[in-house]
Amino acid sequence: MDERLTQRQSYFEISKAAVLIDRKKRAKMIANMSTPRGQTVVMGLIFLFVFTAYLMIQGYASKIYGDTLASNMALTLYAFFTVFCFVAPAITNKLGCRLTMMLGVVGYGALVASSLAYFNSDTLDWLVIIGGALCGVGAALLWTAQGRLILSYSDGTNGGELFALFWGIFNGSALIGGVLTYAYYAKSNSKGSEVLYIIFLAAIFGGAFMCLLLRNPRLGMQL
Repeated sequence: MDERLTQRQSYFEISKAAVLIDRKKRAKMIANMSTPRGQTVVMGLIFLFVFTAYLMIQGYASKIYGDTLASNMALTLYAFFTVFCFVAPAITNKLGCRLTMMLGVVGYGALVASSLAYFNSDTLDWLVIIGGALCGVGAALLWTAQGRLILSYSDGTNGGELFALFWGIFNGSALIGGVLTYAYYAKSNSKGSEVLYIIFLAAIFGGAFMCLLLRNPRLGMQL
């Protein structure tokens, strides 16, 4: 009887110790995420998700949309991007970096959503143009918020480290997107598939959700 009681007590003590260790690990992970380096990693992963999808679509735009529509979409995208670069700082001041970045990511999602609609109906050229316009607006918002946020995370001595960390993760999107593009389109003449576009949308909106993990540098930031 006493032996069984001792075994149970030992079991509960081990379980309690395991829970405490698990809590400490979670607390440490959250604390690391709250540092400038941790927040920069989160930001880099957001861009990794978004631009893996975007670069794959951009790389094969002529195959997806046809030469004329692809050119018109790109023209519209960069025209809106240029114009809204002058407006984006004011929007960022009003909404804050995190919300502005999330809206920017949604702009990229609009292009993917319009591409999915175009895939199902070749008569929706106008929707692709609108998607390009929204992507241009989103790009202006996204990059403005990113630049301001990463500068805010820096204490003046680690700016180079944070920029190198962000760009190292972000540029992984070109590698991943390029490999996926080659793997899919090298052996196919199709415009894609519904599953492919849905995966792109999931990646982009996953990036939008991750924006919620970003913190105001003035609040909850462990320097």
